[in-house]
Amino acid sequence: MCKILRCTAMALMLTSMGGEALAAVSPSGCVRSDDVFALRAAAVQQRLMVAAFSCQAVDRYNKFVIAYRKDLQASDFALQRFFRRLNGQTGTADYHSFKTRLANASSMQSIGDVQGYCANAEATFADALAARDKSLRIFLADKPAEAENAYAPCPVRTASAAKVQPRR
Repeated sequence: MCKILRCTAMALMLTSMGGEALAAVSPSGCVRSDDVFALRAAAVQQRLMVAAFSCQAVDRYNKFVIAYRKDLQASDFALQRFFRRLNGQTGTADYHSFKTRLANASSMQSIGDVQGYCANAEATFADALAARDKSLRIFLADKPAEAENAYAPCPVRTASAAKVQPRR
C-alpha cells in the first residue's frame, strides 16, 4: 500500500514538473500586461539607478526604491518569469543580460548629455515620489519603455457564450 502511494505521488510530481518544463520551453514571444509592467518598471528603475550615480541623486533613488519596494520586487519576479517563458533554457541569463543592457544604455545616455539626463531623471523622481500613494503600475501606465516594442502583444482570448437553442 505504501509503495503504491509513493509511486502515485512520484507520478503526480513528475507530471506536474513535466507540465512546467513544457510551459517554460514553449516560447511565446508576446507580451502580456504583467510583462509590459515588468519591462517598464525595469527600464525606469535602471534609468533612475544610473541617475543616482551620474546625477548625485542617491537619496532620491533610495526614496524611490523604498516607496515602491513591493511593486519593484513583484515586477522583477514577473520580468524573470517573462524571460523564462520566452526561453526556458536561457531565460535567467536573458533576464540578467536585459537588465545590464538597460543600465548600459542609460549610462551611455547620461554620458552623452548629463545635464539633460539628470533633468529628465529629476522630473521622473519628482513624479514618482509625488505619486507614491498610488501603485507603481499606475505611475508607469503612461511611461512606455522602448523594450516593449521588441515584442508583440499576446492575443486576447475571450469566452463566447454558447447559443442556447429554444426547446420545442
